[in-house]
Amino acid sequence: MRTDRANTAVQSTLRFKILSEDQIKQIHSSSLEVLASVGVFIDSSEVLEILENAGCSVNGKIAKFPAGLVEWAINRAPSRFFLYDQKGENPLNVGGYNTYFGMGPTLLYMLDHKTGERRKFLKKDTANAARIADALPNIEWVMGLGTISDVNSEHSEIHEFDAMVRNTNKPLVVWSESVRGTKDIIKMARAVAGGKDKLREKPFMVSYSEPISPLVQNKVALEKLLITSDNNIPTIHTPIPQGGASAPATLAGELVSINAENLVGVVVSQLRNPGTPIVIGGVIGTMDMIEAQLAYGAPEMQMMLAAYMDIAHYYEIPTWGTGGCTDSKIVDQQAAMEAAQSVLYSSLSGANLVHDPGYMASGMQGSLEMLVMVNEIARMAKFVTNGINVNKDSMAIDIINKVGPGGEYLTKKHTLKHFRDQLWEPELMDRLPRDKWKESGSKTMGDRIIEKVEHILETHKIEPLPKSAEKVIEEVLSEYK
Repeated sequence: MRTDRANTAVQSTLRFKILSEDQIKQIHSSSLEVLASVGVFIDSSEVLEILENAGCSVNGKIAKFPAGLVEWAINRAPSRFFLYDQKGENPLNVGGYNTYFGMGPTLLYMLDHKTGERRKFLKKDTANAARIADALPNIEWVMGLGTISDVNSEHSEIHEFDAMVRNTNKPLVVWSESVRGTKDIIKMARAVAGGKDKLREKPFMVSYSEPISPLVQNKVALEKLLITSDNNIPTIHTPIPQGGASAPATLAGELVSINAENLVGVVVSQLRNPGTPIVIGGVIGTMDMIEAQLAYGAPEMQMMLAAYMDIAHYYEIPTWGTGGCTDSKIVDQQAAMEAAQSVLYSSLSGANLVHDPGYMASGMQGSLEMLVMVNEIARMAKFVTNGINVNKDSMAIDIINKVGPGGEYLTKKHTLKHFRDQLWEPELMDRLPRDKWKESGSKTMGDRIIEKVEHILETHKIEPLPKSAEKVIEEVLSEYK
């Protein structure tokens, strides 16, 4: 064993892989075969024309993709991009194995933290979730969480952007149901950023669009992809297949299917504007065959996510993952177990933008309490995946020699120097002796979470938007009234 590297500082992050390189190549080759022989339903005449001009075979609305074109697009897509906050600062390095947690979209219901009852999702819920996320250091970007029910459903995305941008300075992932909505969100985002060029140079938003499994690229998703590509706005274009329903029941078969669907988005974006940042991945789920619904807490889902991250890392394209979610209806032991597992899998697999902290009830219900709990889980996962720094000082040979057999380290300067950056300290977990725990009120984890939710909502302040941005947002909102 060599010992000549003992004084070299090495930071080894902890990662794992589900698929071998040979398995990745097999899935890649099979995906190319599906795209070339089966093809994809393309519900856009403009995109069909773009594809045909690029060498695709087009028959009606079915496009078949030559392997060379797909390989070209993979190589043209950026391996990473920087996502800034709304002031153009604190960039997230989206790519490689960097992992950042944020919320998801379009939940129909909210678990009210005051009453404990489920109710319809309201605009104030998006505002509160954004404010909570703004205060949580391990929720690094924000999405709207739910579909706002107390406004016209056709205008929900505009009100969602309004609620988010007023309640957090963190980066946003935005969605819309229409081309008009996408254009208006870009208009408002430019005003917040300080102009078209500033938004392009330092984007604080990522657009989200979603094809339909199996092998369907719907019109609105494609048109949104064209608009964001034209504006060089980073775009997530990922499906939500369910194994056994909208994808093959075999795990490898589902990976082939979702990979083909993801690669279509890569091709279209790069044909439209080579170099446009594109994010691939998705919610890679399985159907619960008893209840016929997506199983968010299933181990297959976490394993499939990690496997697809292997494929995306092989392509060197940024990734969209899933974590911090549960099938449970309340914030209980099941919620903690499923959220912890999914957060750790996402972190270990190097998923870049991980969405759905705060998701409950199989993707139907949101919770501020869940969001706060996942922040703590993410802190734990990041501590693990950061690995161990091995160098002369951290190996502590001098202090070990000084203390010797039977000594103590508690009073030593070396301990004082290092214990804060070496030891993980909980914010919500309880480590009190039982008598002190009883004296402090015998609070459960649930009690502590609700206290933190209420404290943030009562005390956390957001800097107001610039007046010029306020004006543009109000003008857009007035058009939708």
